[in-house]
Amino acid sequence: MSVKPVDLNKLRSGHSNLYETVVAISKKAKKLHDEERAELEEKLLPYKEMIRNPTSESESDKIFPEQIAISLEFECREKSSHKAVADYFEHKYDYTIEKPVEKKAVPTEEDDETDGN
Repeated sequence: MSVKPVDLNKLRSGHSNLYETVVAISKKAKKLHDEERAELEEKLLPYKEMIRNPTSESESDKIFPEQIAISLEFECREKSSHKAVADYFEHKYDYTIEKPVEKKAVPTEEDDETDGN
């Protein structure tokens, strides 16, 4: 696994808060990873079924070359974290931080009561 350094000044150029940018990129990377994982699971599903429900005794221990080829294809793909950073630099997505709405305390009748006299 190779390490790809990222220019932090370039990350800061779009938004002033570096932490928020890194969080946004990591969320995008997780989304990409989940999509790839779902695709991989979908492609491997027929082979999992063959292993769980073998038609013969020899099939339960069999290694399917197609299954290995699919796994290797996904292994050779660009990592989701690298893709998320590259997509951010290419302006394929951006983010906005929603400011939390402050709830103001509204005095109730119980709060307004004085010493019961």
